Amino acid sequence: MTRETVGKKGGLYCYLITPFDAQGDVDHAVLERYTDEIITGGADGVTCIASTTEGVYLTQAERFAVVKTVCDTTAGRVPVNVAIGDISTRQVMNWAENAQKAGASTMMLEMQTHLPDIRFTDVVQHYHNIAANVDVPIRLYNIPRTTRYDMTPQMIAELAAVDGIDSVKDATGDPHRVRDIRALTGNRFALYTGLHFVARESYRYGAIGWEAAYHPLFTKDMVALHRLLRAGDPAGAALYKKMEPLFVFFRHYGVPQCIRAMSAWSDLNLGQPRAPLPRLTDLQSGQLKSLMKQSGYI
Repeated sequence: MTRETVGKKGGLYCYLITPFDAQGDVDHAVLERYTDEIITGGADGVTCIASTTEGVYLTQAERFAVVKTVCDTTAGRVPVNVAIGDISTRQVMNWAENAQKAGASTMMLEMQTHLPDIRFTDVVQHYHNIAANVDVPIRLYNIPRTTRYDMTPQMIAELAAVDGIDSVKDATGDPHRVRDIRALTGNRFALYTGLHFVARESYRYGAIGWEAAYHPLFTKDMVALHRLLRAGDPAGAALYKKMEPLFVFFRHYGVPQCIRAMSAWSDLNLGQPRAPLPRLTDLQSGQLKSLMKQSGYI
């Protein structure tokens, strides 16, 4: 895909944590406010119904409703990236059809697996089938920790033949993957990093985008860090060093749990994780609070 598309532009996309109320239901009023605050804070795009946003914990009706709320609230101000991954091609097409009707600007597709005998030829056909039936670009998402399927740089190079894919998001935790994908595919894809703790290295190796969850408490620094790292500005190293302890904490205790815990120190209540996903312990919450204070975010 050589033409200019949404994904090819790169940028900072915020994974919107799905807010839950006291009864455990999706809180759409909070989702509207959260989406608006992230956009006005300078995000280049927003993402919903993906791994960190706990999309797999939602019912079909909830997923459809969340996508509609995010697209309606965004109102064209920034692109909306909707995750459509699932076990079968038929299921993915269901999510894709709804996302497209709701106004998604781009769709993110990982290779979810249940049985271990998925052949790569079938993976290629899976992506071809989806791309042929949607009118918006697809972001190939590699997150083997949850999908149990690793898209190696060589595989991604072969998937360059699927014209509908305009970008790749790597969430392996290895920034060298960005380097290798760039070396094998040139400028065919825009490359995004997906994990906070490897963002600096990923930009150095050729990423032009970052897709990560964050709270309005530290939106300003996330936006600034993305811009500095993308520009290769040395000031980015100092800002990254300030934020790195927080990013490492996310790595070990879970991004959605940490972002939700920040509700206690703001007036934006994102609620608790949906069971069986655990919440932070009191000790972990105290440690996170100390890090937030040290960074000047609360």
